Amino acid sequence: MVNIYKLIEMYNNWGKTGPANNSADQNYHLLVYHCLDVAASGNILLRKDPLLLKKIKEHLPLDDEQVISLVSFYLAIHDIGKFSERFQNLQPELLIFLRGHGSARSYSLRHDSMGFYLWKALWSKIWDENWLCLDKTSFDSYDWNDLLIPWIISVTGHHGNPPKNMSNGLPINQNDLLTEEDSGMAGSFIAAVSALLLNNAFDAFSSSDGYEYEFEDIEAAFKLTSWLLAGIVIISDWIGSSNEHFNYLSKSIPLEKYWKEHALPSAEKALAESGVLPSPISLNSEMKTLFPEIEVPSPMQEYVSTCPVVNRAQLFILEDATGSGKTESALCLAHRVMMQGTAHGIYFGLPTMATSNAMYGRLANLYNKLYEPGSFPSLVLAHGQSYLSGAFRKSIGVRSSENDRGNVSQEDETVSAQCSAWIADSRKKALLADVGVGTIDQALMGVLPSNHQSLRLLGLSRNILIVDEVHAYDPYMHRLLCTLLEFHASMGGSAILLSATLPINHRRELASHFCKGLGCSIEGIAKDEYPLLTHVCESGFSETKIESREGTGRTVNVEFFNDESAVTDKLVSYSAEGKCSCWIRNTVDDAIESFNMLLSLLGKDSVILFHARYAMGDRLNIENEVLKSFGKTSGSQERRGKVLIATQVVEQSLDLDFDYMVTDLAPIDLIFQRAGRLQRHFRNVNGAISEHEERDTPVLGILSPKITEEVSKEWYSDMFPNAAYVYQSHGQLWLTAHLLSEHGCFKVPDESRYFIEGVFGENASVKIPPDLKALDEKAYGESMAQTSMANFKSLNLTQGYVRSGTQWLDDVVTPTRLGESVNIRLARFEHGILVPMVSSENHPWDMSQLSIIGGRIRYVDDYGKEVNELIEKSKDSMKDKGKWSLLIPMFSDDGINWKGSALNKYKKQVHLTYNSEVGLSINKE
Repeated sequence: MVNIYKLIEMYNNWGKTGPANNSADQNYHLLVYHCLDVAASGNILLRKDPLLLKKIKEHLPLDDEQVISLVSFYLAIHDIGKFSERFQNLQPELLIFLRGHGSARSYSLRHDSMGFYLWKALWSKIWDENWLCLDKTSFDSYDWNDLLIPWIISVTGHHGNPPKNMSNGLPINQNDLLTEEDSGMAGSFIAAVSALLLNNAFDAFSSSDGYEYEFEDIEAAFKLTSWLLAGIVIISDWIGSSNEHFNYLSKSIPLEKYWKEHALPSAEKALAESGVLPSPISLNSEMKTLFPEIEVPSPMQEYVSTCPVVNRAQLFILEDATGSGKTESALCLAHRVMMQGTAHGIYFGLPTMATSNAMYGRLANLYNKLYEPGSFPSLVLAHGQSYLSGAFRKSIGVRSSENDRGNVSQEDETVSAQCSAWIADSRKKALLADVGVGTIDQALMGVLPSNHQSLRLLGLSRNILIVDEVHAYDPYMHRLLCTLLEFHASMGGSAILLSATLPINHRRELASHFCKGLGCSIEGIAKDEYPLLTHVCESGFSETKIESREGTGRTVNVEFFNDESAVTDKLVSYSAEGKCSCWIRNTVDDAIESFNMLLSLLGKDSVILFHARYAMGDRLNIENEVLKSFGKTSGSQERRGKVLIATQVVEQSLDLDFDYMVTDLAPIDLIFQRAGRLQRHFRNVNGAISEHEERDTPVLGILSPKITEEVSKEWYSDMFPNAAYVYQSHGQLWLTAHLLSEHGCFKVPDESRYFIEGVFGENASVKIPPDLKALDEKAYGESMAQTSMANFKSLNLTQGYVRSGTQWLDDVVTPTRLGESVNIRLARFEHGILVPMVSSENHPWDMSQLSIIGGRIRYVDDYGKEVNELIEKSKDSMKDKGKWSLLIPMFSDDGINWKGSALNKYKKQVHLTYNSEVGLSINKE
């Protein structure tokens, strides 16, 4: 029996404070009402998004209304930690006004974690008085607690990570956190809201109701769905915290009256304006509708237009040649899956920011064709510098101008303050958009202990995950991707993976992890035909040979160089003939060195340098120049005699076309990727776009050590001392060179599988010379260590949403890629002040930022008192206060070449030089 006095007292707590929007004297919103606002937001969300409702229901023996009732109840108790006197004392005057007394208790643990411990403290009372109407004959108190607790953790962990189990390095003592008054008020609310919202939802687990489910199965179901609920509570809390839609109310009215007359109607309106609800999907999925410019679809495009598509989670792996139209195939296939009602949209994950920007541009004029005319689907770009892209358009989020922070600590920003930051962060909300485009990192953070990872998982579960260049990831990221596929499949999500050069064992591993998420296993994936489409679902798999697209089949001749001067001579010769060419170097330092050499021979109008070590503003300018000179639409004049010196930034997804190309020796899959930019489009002999290819047979030059059977372990590192650390399997490099030298050419796509398996296949290593084989065994050990590290850092699907031994981190520092990476911002010292290196009207400091890996820069140098003070002053002027980057001052005599210094990971000084044409050079003392 609920104590009536305590029931009344539960109204004596504030939930939000700030400027009122309905009357001058109401500057706070009662806690019980805020809790119902959030519950109503989740209630309406599930009613308006039947796919999301289905994803929870299919794991539990509940009907629609039981699921909605159960979720609504849990959402209503998400903020019970705010019943703590410690939280209420954040507004001391309100505490005295509402409760009639003050407090000296400090706010040492955030309210979300306190809510978890409050539930634990109340559990015996909840059980004894049976507020939840649990069938005590089905399970005892301990079993029921085990069933309920995963969802309790999810809703109390509504600020982006699970409740803490330590505070200031010590175990949390729940008895010290709460007063008897706190527990009484919170208990009264739990009892009252269970009577209002639960509607006997737990009756489905009653033994008297024909209960047939094993305890272990129900416990596993609650743990699995806890990941989804953790995302739902964040969205619901965001929407339910909007002062724009939920008016402050500080007078007491019955909870049922507030629920029906205030919370539900306000939530209905808020959801409609939030941008979170899915757009209606077009039922016209024909290739000619989506891509009217494609007059003759490729065989892969024709097949995906009619191939079997199931109405449940499924995986497609599309392997086809570079330039064959895999992106269009994937989008057509994704649209057909969406039409089955198993997905609302797409998230397109790519390896780099540059490839993400390019894909965003391609989708900008297409994505709305996936949806009904007259609808307003959202398209969001997601990566660390997405807001710097000129094409980026904000597309989701309620307006948030209110100040809802009140007198709280920085650690405990109230929801509106957090949500304002969240709305502004497209990286997080992109996975909730109808169509999101970005780096694969944004999706991978869904399986790492990063802040708001559950939000990413939730958004992704409603969309189809498309991953391009799936072969391009190191063992660490490959294993993270496998884990992501497992999570995604378990939540009913579908995925489409694209590659031109995927080893069979990688295809088998990716499919196996997806099946693990489905709760099944497969064996027998082994076909070596090419092109190939692999389809995996719960009922099995198929591997279908696809014919090659006419025009993509070609022979590329190979010529080898054994010294850099021969390459330089060749490029100068081609430039004199008016042809454009590219030399892909494996490291930035090598690229800069080659650029300087060719610059002295050809002049600045003929040579372009492109790598990843430019300030962002300069990099974007150079990327545009590269696309203008060598892109699909480039004309003969733009291309004539031009030479591009580049690194790996050009080998993935950028649509470039060169008359001739040289590459440093790299693994065979990357050689094929790079060759995909060699004579990519039909052109005449002058380089102008043509209906037929009029240039000679394409020739790919390869700078490589001499290929002999007897080699030392320094075979590769003697020629490429820097790249030896980039590609550590030198035996695979020798196999690549040996195969290409032996054949003198390769035929794409006919021989693609032969060469890939010849280097990466299970028996390929037997041909590697002994000294190099030892290096490969060492590299294999390091790759296994990377895989183990990925396993260690990844979340465990079966554990549910719970804080494990790995600390949960803010997502700007959670590693999706191994290796030390530091963001630096370059500043020009001019007229006694520091200004951004790149002059820009928008985000000048961000435009002056770049990332350095490998520990070559780790700390700011000591520049003396005057400059050090300028650094701190400049950081204070930045929006993020320079929190996540190092600010490095640079000095110049001519205003073009800038010099500075920093410290590496060993705290040794390194000299830095920068100009907008060459980028950043790092030289040891």
